[in-house]
Amino acid sequence: MDSLEKNLRDVEDKLEKLQDKIALEEAFTEKANVRYEQNLRAFEKYFPDIYQRFIAYNPKQDFQLDVNPDGTANILDYDTQVPMYSQTPVEQVNAQVKETLANPELSRVDLSSVEFIEDTADFLHVRIMNKVGKVYNKAKDELEENLLVDKAIPSKVIFGIGLGYHLQPLLEATKASYITIFEPNEDYFFASLFSFDWDAYLKQVDDDGSYLYIGIGDSEEDMYQTLYQRAKNIGAFSVSNSFFYLHYKSRSVANLISKIKNNFHQFFMGWGFFDDALMSVAHSIGVAEKNPNMLDLSVKLPKSIEQFPIFIVANGPSLDKDIEFIKAHQDKVIVVACNSASTALLARGIYPDFHVALERTKQTYDFLETIISEEDRQKINLLVLNVMYPEVLDLFGWSGVALKGSEPGTMLFQLGIFLQSKTLMPTIGYSNPLVGNTALSFFAHLGFLDIYLFGVDNGYVDETHHHSKASFYYDDKGNSKLDSIKMGAEFEVEGNFGQTVITEPFLFTGKEQMDRLINSFSGTNLQCYNCSDGARIEGAIPVRSSDIILGNDAATKEQVINFVKENSFKKPNLEASLADLLSFDVFEQICNTMIEILEQPINDREDALKNIIDHLRYLMSFRTGEEYLHLYLILEGEALYINSVLISLLFNFGDDKNIIPYFKEALEHWISFLKVAPEQYRERWNTLSDHNFIFEK
Repeated sequence: MDSLEKNLRDVEDKLEKLQDKIALEEAFTEKANVRYEQNLRAFEKYFPDIYQRFIAYNPKQDFQLDVNPDGTANILDYDTQVPMYSQTPVEQVNAQVKETLANPELSRVDLSSVEFIEDTADFLHVRIMNKVGKVYNKAKDELEENLLVDKAIPSKVIFGIGLGYHLQPLLEATKASYITIFEPNEDYFFASLFSFDWDAYLKQVDDDGSYLYIGIGDSEEDMYQTLYQRAKNIGAFSVSNSFFYLHYKSRSVANLISKIKNNFHQFFMGWGFFDDALMSVAHSIGVAEKNPNMLDLSVKLPKSIEQFPIFIVANGPSLDKDIEFIKAHQDKVIVVACNSASTALLARGIYPDFHVALERTKQTYDFLETIISEEDRQKINLLVLNVMYPEVLDLFGWSGVALKGSEPGTMLFQLGIFLQSKTLMPTIGYSNPLVGNTALSFFAHLGFLDIYLFGVDNGYVDETHHHSKASFYYDDKGNSKLDSIKMGAEFEVEGNFGQTVITEPFLFTGKEQMDRLINSFSGTNLQCYNCSDGARIEGAIPVRSSDIILGNDAATKEQVINFVKENSFKKPNLEASLADLLSFDVFEQICNTMIEILEQPINDREDALKNIIDHLRYLMSFRTGEEYLHLYLILEGEALYINSVLISLLFNFGDDKNIIPYFKEALEHWISFLKVAPEQYRERWNTLSDHNFIFEK
């Protein structure tokens, strides 16, 4: 009997707990549905694209949102198949936030080398970087390293939303100018719409004046590209001084963090700078005055021509093994030489059909005039970008020009064309930092679908064999006359044919740019074959030259060249001078307003950061209009470089107060630059590069 009563009591207890659970779930469901509707309305206001994605979203079949005894939500972790949280998730997350803030993961960059950048070309940019770098090093020597998360920081990157419990405590603990939230799992974000008050969160972020990006369901590559593009568009301070918060472990997030660490150098390359920007203006105006043949992407290649094979030949060491193959097939293909590769090809009796040059300084003119005879140059067609030293165009019998994106000279060119004809002349993307990037961009944008890469190594196996030994880099005995230029620490990457290749940041960025270019043509029929024994290029098919079969007889080499020259390029015939569009007074006004913002009172890090962000956002406001976009680009590179150092100085050392005198000293150098920049612009807008070099034959 006692046993029966005990069993009955157990059943009653279970029924009561079941009823309690049902009541708990019903209460949660009622509140969760109200919250879901409020959150969707908030996203409709702030992020309409997210609203559209999740207004009728259906999670996976194994989606499971549970209710804890305290009325909070829990969810099954898809990777581990166990609940993501404990039965008291709020306490659990508060402890996680506290622990992370006490031992934060911070992306800090050592910029102590900035003081010692060599000024080989008498650049104002280098002089100001040296001065700011000197203050940076003084702070580094005299103050303790700052390992804390301040109350106001440049950037906060949150990996994982889960059910969102950590987002509000993090928002209250530290305000960031830029907040980036990644959630690889769409189901988790969907669940957070029921468990987290996104409505209040988005309002507070908006009230704080912070920039918020939310990436949902992105791949590791998409998440990386988001950070990469933000560094390019906003400045490396948005990444180099980030507080990283990892909410839960996942394979996607682990892969992303690994990719960021391995490719961190890319966030700090390729901005350009003030002297470079003025050169862009002067050279573009000089090129425009020659009424050059400009690339016209509105003309499509005939079917008989688009499949004609293109051999892009760079001067990497692996060219030596393929140069005889190129020679044997030169009559059946278009041979495109990447600058110094022309010397290797000509030495083997191969005349390039097109020579591509990228470096904008007078050095390119000196090289081509000295190393390649006039007789040979007249047999070769030239392809360059609008920022090229103008006199280079006169060295060849025919020359074609394309517009390079994100250049002040390009914006002037486009503005002049638009005012005259109400049409927008296109740019070609991913055309730098290496001349191989320029060549590949040209012929991909022209519409050719069968492109082969030779000597496009973006690295080397043997440091003494850094270019083709047939080129001008080596003497007749194969001894190196000139060393290759290295722009950072060497590291190893996967090779095109599986071997290990040595590269460095500059070369690797060239490889990454090729990855991006090929990916941008993924919706077309472009086939790119990498025959180079160098770094692997994403999207390019590895092929040994011995395995290449050429079979296009629909057009001749001469027909292809003539069609490109006569149809894919046209003269702009500008009636007015681009110099009339320079807007000197507006540029001076921009600089003066930036100075006014920077001279607002500074008492602590938060004040200093606010002034920096405000003056950069003011500058960026000129990105949206066409009339003054070139003025923004004249200052953009310098602003990103200098302010990356300023913000690293501000947050890397000292505390909230004792860093301020150092910051103000460094800031004064930037303000002094902004005071002289308008005069420099007026005086140097038409000054061509004089950075020459004497080559020995």
